[in-house]
Amino acid sequence: MKRAVQIIIGIVVAALLMWVLLRGVSWQDLRGSLQKIHWGWLVLAQIPIWASFFLRIQRWVYVVRAVHPATFRAMFNSTQLAFLVNFTIGMRLGELVRPLALSRLSRMTFAKAMAVNALDRVNDFVCLIVVILIGVVAFRPDHDIQLPAGTFGLKETLTIPKSTVLTGGEAAAIFLVIVLASLVMIYVNQKLMLRITNAVAGVFSQKLATFACHMIEQFAEGLHVFRNIGDMTKSLAFGLATWACFLLSYFLFIKTFGISFPWYTPFIIQILLGFAISAPGVPGMIGQFHLPIVVAMLMAIPNVSLSDCIALAMVAHLSNMVPITIFGAYAILTEGLSLADLRRDVRSAEEVGHEPRELRDLPEIEVIVNTAESALESQNNESEK
Repeated sequence: MKRAVQIIIGIVVAALLMWVLLRGVSWQDLRGSLQKIHWGWLVLAQIPIWASFFLRIQRWVYVVRAVHPATFRAMFNSTQLAFLVNFTIGMRLGELVRPLALSRLSRMTFAKAMAVNALDRVNDFVCLIVVILIGVVAFRPDHDIQLPAGTFGLKETLTIPKSTVLTGGEAAAIFLVIVLASLVMIYVNQKLMLRITNAVAGVFSQKLATFACHMIEQFAEGLHVFRNIGDMTKSLAFGLATWACFLLSYFLFIKTFGISFPWYTPFIIQILLGFAISAPGVPGMIGQFHLPIVVAMLMAIPNVSLSDCIALAMVAHLSNMVPITIFGAYAILTEGLSLADLRRDVRSAEEVGHEPRELRDLPEIEVIVNTAESALESQNNESEK
């Protein structure tokens, strides 16, 4: 009943988002925008989208193999099942389906599967920081950003002063540089980072300093699951290649509609989209996928047509749905699983008394630490032998 209520709420939210999205455009304008499609560019846009599904698995290889042997097929199919669940049921249930499926397909314990999934999210986070940093540094409009009256049903033009955008971008860039430098410092020189954190956080509260240092220690232990710095570098390289595919696809989608645009537009799209779809999703990501793309286009491209933005968002959504559906169906058929099986596994993972419930009671980072310690102990034993 609880899950049914969540899905019903998701459908209502999706309908509301689409209503807001379509308020300011006529069906005739939207049909005219869809008729502008240059099919050559659209076909090219499919290449990076499909390639990204394989690149994101390759980046995960360097995490998984340090913890437990698993085939590329097991990692690929568990990931595609997670995408299928995220795009059909929503609520980010795929984040639980992925480790559940991986533990089934590779005979890995659920604890280890949760840990490697969490570390893959850390990789994603680092790559997103790089994308955001480039976007906020490049996006320096020389005019106020205006959403004309009628857009999303607005009665008056909404103006965002360029000074606000520039100031916000500069502050965000400084913050992101500090975050990236901190991540590097945690891995390279943990003790120095602990001293800096203790000194800075201690100014406000000793409890805060203790908590921050504890989190840094746990995060550092999790990162050391990687066999060596070479594996970490390769994993991050494949992660950046995956995000480069996302950016290239939106570059080609914009070209599909013959729109003139600044080079950084795909970065603004990906930044807003990344934050939007990281939240618990509505079924099919309807509206949740479209709205950030439209807003990003309106922000980055002066005088762009609202109907062109909506048409582009619809085409991008469909282009992502096709491989997700195909790969998800392939995973179900080849592994003999069904959505009913996965739904039952998710339900059991939330019930009292099961192993996943015990993991749920721990902070996610502690799961990473436990796996890191096991991996390091195993490596030490092999060295002694």
